[in-house]
Amino acid sequence: MLRTPTRASSFLVLIGLGLAAGLRGAQEPSGSAASGSAPAAQEPAAQEPAPPQPTPQEPMPAAMPAAQEPAPAAQEPTAPPAEAPKAEEEEKSSASPIPASWGSALDWRSIGPVNQGGRTVDVEVDPSDRHVWYVASASGGLWKTENGGTTFAPIFEKESAISIGDVAIAPSDSKQIWVGTGEANVRNSASFGDGVWKSIDAGKTWKHMGLPESRHIGRIVVHPKNPAVVYVAALGRLWGTNPERGLYKTTDGGASWNLVLSVDEKTGCNDVVLSPENPELLLASMYERQRDATDDNDPIKRFGPGAGIYRSKDGGATWERIAKGLPTVQLGCITFDWYEKDPKIVFAIVESERWGMGKEDPEEKKPAKLGLEAEEKEEGGGVFVKSLEENGPAANAGVKVGDKLLKLGEREIERARDVQRELRRRKEGDETKLEILRGEEKVAIALSYGADEPKERRPHSSGLGGQNPNAQEKQGDDGFETGGVFRSDDGGQSWTRVNSLNPRPYYFSQIRVDPSDAQHVFVLGTQLHGSSDGGKTFGSDSGNSIHLDHHAMWIDPADGRHMLVGNDGGIYESHDRARTWRMRAQLPIGQFYHVALDPRRDYRAYGGLQDNGTWGGPTMLRSGGGPTLHDWFQFGGGDGFVCAVDPEDPDIVYYESQNGGMGRTNLRTGEGASIRPRGEGHRFNWKTPFLLSSHNGRIFYCAGNKVFRSLNRGANLKAISSEITLTDKGSATALAESPRDSDVLYVGTDDGAVKMTKNGGTEWIDVGANLPELSAPRWVSSIECSRSKDGRAYLTLDGHRSDDLALYVFVTEDFGKKWKRLAKDLPDRCARVIREDRENPNVLYLGTEFGLWASADRGQSWISIKGNMPSVAVHELAQHPLSGELVAATHGRSLWIVDITPIRQAAKKTLEAQAHLFTPAPAVLWARSYGRRLSGDAYFSGENPSRGALLSYALAEPVEKAELEIRDLSGAKLRSYKLDKDESAAGLHRRSWDLRASSGEEEGENAAEGGAGEGRRRRARGMREVEPGRYRAVLIVGEKEVSSTELLVVPDPRPTVEVGAGFVPTSPIR
Repeated sequence: MLRTPTRASSFLVLIGLGLAAGLRGAQEPSGSAASGSAPAAQEPAAQEPAPPQPTPQEPMPAAMPAAQEPAPAAQEPTAPPAEAPKAEEEEKSSASPIPASWGSALDWRSIGPVNQGGRTVDVEVDPSDRHVWYVASASGGLWKTENGGTTFAPIFEKESAISIGDVAIAPSDSKQIWVGTGEANVRNSASFGDGVWKSIDAGKTWKHMGLPESRHIGRIVVHPKNPAVVYVAALGRLWGTNPERGLYKTTDGGASWNLVLSVDEKTGCNDVVLSPENPELLLASMYERQRDATDDNDPIKRFGPGAGIYRSKDGGATWERIAKGLPTVQLGCITFDWYEKDPKIVFAIVESERWGMGKEDPEEKKPAKLGLEAEEKEEGGGVFVKSLEENGPAANAGVKVGDKLLKLGEREIERARDVQRELRRRKEGDETKLEILRGEEKVAIALSYGADEPKERRPHSSGLGGQNPNAQEKQGDDGFETGGVFRSDDGGQSWTRVNSLNPRPYYFSQIRVDPSDAQHVFVLGTQLHGSSDGGKTFGSDSGNSIHLDHHAMWIDPADGRHMLVGNDGGIYESHDRARTWRMRAQLPIGQFYHVALDPRRDYRAYGGLQDNGTWGGPTMLRSGGGPTLHDWFQFGGGDGFVCAVDPEDPDIVYYESQNGGMGRTNLRTGEGASIRPRGEGHRFNWKTPFLLSSHNGRIFYCAGNKVFRSLNRGANLKAISSEITLTDKGSATALAESPRDSDVLYVGTDDGAVKMTKNGGTEWIDVGANLPELSAPRWVSSIECSRSKDGRAYLTLDGHRSDDLALYVFVTEDFGKKWKRLAKDLPDRCARVIREDRENPNVLYLGTEFGLWASADRGQSWISIKGNMPSVAVHELAQHPLSGELVAATHGRSLWIVDITPIRQAAKKTLEAQAHLFTPAPAVLWARSYGRRLSGDAYFSGENPSRGALLSYALAEPVEKAELEIRDLSGAKLRSYKLDKDESAAGLHRRSWDLRASSGEEEGENAAEGGAGEGRRRRARGMREVEPGRYRAVLIVGEKEVSSTELLVVPDPRPTVEVGAGFVPTSPIR
């Protein structure tokens, strides 16, 4: 933790090795005196970063040089010197376990972004104070505002699980707050929880109240008069079966629980509501759902014989299954809302296995069919007719197998998907013209589209498993069998369907009625559907100005015009009944899947997020406060995933959306290109792995059911493997290239295959079969090839999709012939990613579902290094080549950064020393920048790094006296500090030097606290800023110098112009 210097009794000493007076523009020294260190990182050539440019939806390819064999690799920038051995024979002797307490000394900084929001699953408002809101993130914890959304604070973030399914406030005591952990949405990206938590002081403190194996909570309801009576709808495991599911009840405030409604180990409880008139009258919905190991878009199980509506009149002691008016087939997801003013009126949205079916409009034309199968040819390109349907439209018109398709209607046919795109625009009977190439002859063929007649017609489907609104008349008398919006006028005893609407039930389908007017009903889906006639008709224009995918809604009981909505874009507020909205953009709850960094010292971070595309932005600002929402920009859509930065031009960024939708964009010019291999039969994962070669940045690799390579930045991808998966559903989830040998590649898949090549893809070897201690194959979540030793690679598996929470981390020293399992003593919390430190091969970083770990002995022992970071899933880690900072892409709390110096420099001699001062990363004399002014409190600002040099030192035992001093080369004192009692205790300590020299003792306030340029605005009397050059830090205990290290000060790498007494970067990035 950073501490403000005080006049106390410790002392740490810095001795200048050389002040390069007047060398404001001097180059950073190229070497280091640290023992065993690599050359210092080379600063990229100074250039103006590109301002964000809008990227077209289908960008034109940028002009690129022709594909060629890989060029010699440019030298990769390296991190600052670390006290780590490089020789293989030294590794084992230098490695040592890190004290567990060191992890808590790390101070991570949150940088956002907040622009895109993140999946918000519940919002509750204090019934006694409408200014107090509780906002629940799917995987980013619980947030609270006490001022109606002006500011928010996280209040549930350090608990053992912070994925949330539901939040409840006790109506009779608003200080009692309940949280059910584990997202209830049946998404492939859903995280799981560990039961229910309770606070009796409005969220200041929390206590775990049980049901740890419930995993996912659909709803919590507290008795309106007796807060000791609570109902919990427990869904149970999403990827398996377990007994702890159903409706639970406590009558003693959570001390004990009774399972009052249960069906079987596959069926859980999704929702429960109490009558506003009689709290002993309950309605509950039971739901059977399950996902599979390869995690397709839809769950494999959505309906079940036990699913349905259940009613109790005695507080859950006895139950009746309700059938009157409901579909007679198997049901799925069901949710409720009880009308506050009339307890006889209840609304429900009901999913049926017959969704989308029903009578068809005889006047409505069916989708178009062409009657041919098209395939792409990898060699030579083009789309050809592979087969023809007998007596189909194409065959009857004279099309032949082998014809090359040139044009269909007005659409040029360059890819097989172009045919499908044109078909989606047409109906049966439409006339068109097909242009083909037969041999050397171009032929134009006129034809009429046929009717597409699938085996199972769902004419009223809205896609993604949902059902269209307002189709009840078309569906006929038995249309109720298809589900939709239902209403009861007798307290839930019987039901009548009022609308066909049911959008993507396993993900949305919450229903809300205005507590003061039953004519106003809302259904949450991809769109926000609103009705002003009690549900008879629904529109989808209630949320046109806000993010899609809605999960939560609160309607003010005192004013139905006042509403809050939570969706995949965060939290929004309306004061005119959903006509206009204001986004509350203060919550850093982005669900990142990946992060990539550019090589500049003032580097940007890029990453893909769940349902929020790809974003980029600065990791610090020169102008005081940290990055705000104005500093981030989006350049990819859909669900964003992997990113990569071109090492030759950091303004060229690679990105992707779901299922292999890869692309490249130039942020400076706006040019871009899509990236996808030609040909048919390719399968790509939801998160498709790709990378740029560390040996030649123009070489691009990606993997689906095969591994592909491009020699020209993604153009002309060619397969370099055959099928790599174990099943016909599998696809790649991890891909790695050896930094030591460009011919060594590893690939892993969602169905558990792991393959390796040592000759650039000519031959692939199955090395996954050699993994020990596995009962079955598991999803490969990451692979990391070592920078220090040929043959060494690390691998993580994530088994939660196979209902296996064990932590799987492996290492091989011989290219996968044998694997050793690591980290077996860590909690079973699913491994997401493993990375090796860029400089110290003994140091590993491990991201899991609930935190972050590090090892300094190559995986033999581990400590938690999440420090002040929330208990959030870490999906990716990146380390900057110049600063060595570690950046964590969290799935729920956006991006976090830490100076990891003491961990990466941990070694046996370091850990055995009585006192040790670590070599800090080079400190930058950032030029001052004039930033925009943001007034008020309703905005988010990320955290800047402390200005200056961050010094870390470790003490084996408490000391009574130590000092810190800064001297120039002649020995003249530049700065002195004293450390207080806490800073002199045993353990790891950190503090900053603000790169200023004084003529006397420490002035008392550490001006390093604050922004990268803020220190210049608070110059203390007699202070002056030092110049670039080398300095030395010495730790003195008592009167003895016990440890010393070099400290490098470098100039701001950006071009600057002098304005008065300050310097202003010409770069638009502040």
